[in-house]
Amino acid sequence: MEITGRCQLECRHCYAESGPAGDHGGMTDTDWRRVIDEAAEAGVKMVQFIGGEPTLHPSLPALIDHTRTRGIEVEVFSNLVHVRLALWEVFAQPGVRLATSYYSTDAAEHAQITKRQTYARTKAQPATAPTLPNPVGMQPPLPAS
Repeated sequence: MEITGRCQLECRHCYAESGPAGDHGGMTDTDWRRVIDEAAEAGVKMVQFIGGEPTLHPSLPALIDHTRTRGIEVEVFSNLVHVRLALWEVFAQPGVRLATSYYSTDAAEHAQITKRQTYARTKAQPATAPTLPNPVGMQPPLPAS
């Protein structure tokens, strides 16, 4: 579920053209809950929250909670540039997984892909997290060229 077009990064490969000027779109929290309810009624077992950067959406914790109460597992695909402690606690709940793309082990190459100097912050974020019951899913790095 693409809940926002806002993102701290401007990745050159972003199909959604998300970035700092993006917004949360026209759907209200009620609209998202209705979509989640319809997914549950259709037998959906897992939902992925993406964006943009889903951690920037102010209702992400409530949407995750609603999804879990409907018996649907959750994956949040985050760039990990800045994750608040309260969100790490949400990610540690049963039935919630976290995934990310880590573009390079080289800071300059990472910046070339994301168009931001966020390598150190992205790398440091998991160390600030409480112990998560599930490992963070990692997408393989993209080539810089």
